[in-house]
Amino acid sequence: MNLYKLLTITFLITALWDVALRIMSENYYSLPKFLQYDFIRYLRPYFKKHTILSAALIAGIVGAVTQVIILKFVDIPKKIMSYKTVEFVVISFIISALIGFPMKWSGLFPHLYEYYYKPLGDIRGAYHDGISGVIVQSTLLLL
Repeated sequence: MNLYKLLTITFLITALWDVALRIMSENYYSLPKFLQYDFIRYLRPYFKKHTILSAALIAGIVGAVTQVIILKFVDIPKKIMSYKTVEFVVISFIISALIGFPMKWSGLFPHLYEYYYKPLGDIRGAYHDGISGVIVQSTLLLL
């Protein structure tokens, strides 16, 4: 797949998942209990600081930049059911988990830091970033 097409699709997938998270956070107490994770609740004040578009743009850009880094280490697998897919998902988890640290340290995302990373802490923040990366990559592979 062409790199620009891949980055555009990654951007869109990440942005759309961000919109889904926003809807979930705004309706947190209406969610089924098995979906009421605290990280979703922590995003409520963050989303109040951003419009739907601005939050989705931030997420999409971070997703595309993260994809560039991931692709420096591993290629997109050609077959979904392969060892390369496992490698791709594991590397995606690790890099996605680590990308939150420079995001916090840069000071470019003060609302995300205040309302999301600070309450979660370093380990849980990295874990949730890693899972988010796996969700985006899984969506990409399924498309």
